[in-house]
Amino acid sequence: MEKTNKPKKHYFIRTIFTLIIILFLVFLYGYYLEPYRLKVHEIPIYNSSLDASYNGLKIAHFSDLHYGRTINENELKKIVKELNKLNADIVIFTGDLFDNKEIAAKNAKLVTNYFQKINAKLAKYAIIGDYDTKYLSTYNTILENSSFTLLNNTSTLIYYKSTIPINFVGLTNTQNINELYDSTTFNITLIHKPDEVSKLSKANLVFAGHSLGGQIKIPFIGGIRKINGAKKYIENHYEINDTSLYISNGLGTQDFNFRFLNTPSITLYRLYNS
Repeated sequence: MEKTNKPKKHYFIRTIFTLIIILFLVFLYGYYLEPYRLKVHEIPIYNSSLDASYNGLKIAHFSDLHYGRTINENELKKIVKELNKLNADIVIFTGDLFDNKEIAAKNAKLVTNYFQKINAKLAKYAIIGDYDTKYLSTYNTILENSSFTLLNNTSTLIYYKSTIPINFVGLTNTQNINELYDSTTFNITLIHKPDEVSKLSKANLVFAGHSLGGQIKIPFIGGIRKINGAKKYIENHYEINDTSLYISNGLGTQDFNFRFLNTPSITLYRLYNS
């Protein structure tokens, strides 16, 4: 009696068909749904070097809009609304506002209008991302007209319920930065590329962007897209010697309009000394 391979053949066809359906659904979700969702994470940060007068200080962190890709006016309106719900003391933006120079020129006035609406009790700080260097004059004007202080390899002191300050340092590069740090104060540093944290031995706390959390995440593996400046550090939190590094997974998309298991987000940090 002749044997038949039909059951095996049918099983193989069904398996291939199922995989195609799964991949198609993943594509639909990652392209049409997840990039347009928005989460707010709340994270407490404990550091014994922080003066007790800063207990409860709220810092709202957003990054990497890449406006003109998945971020449009409707998305930006949602972002500003969520930021203002947080009633933050300080708002920080760690770079990459537009996706390219042409989009920046076309939408500068619109984005300025929304950035003006971002509220902070004490201050709004921003730094320069790698994309921002392509339209730096426009970027500077937007920040200036929306009451953001640009920290371009500069530092500033801020006071909160105390005569003891916190030193905020914003870096565009990590050359000749020692003079920006004060060994007698708690030093918070804003950088765009998280891998540069290895050069910041004097920083108590570092906030970064750029990595987009790997943009595509795989269960039990994490973010898989590693770009220059975010090859070593791409996830949300690392402890490196005496420095705490927190990375925003961003709000937009870079190079391709796709996110998977990596929802765009804003982070609210509450600082405590113990």
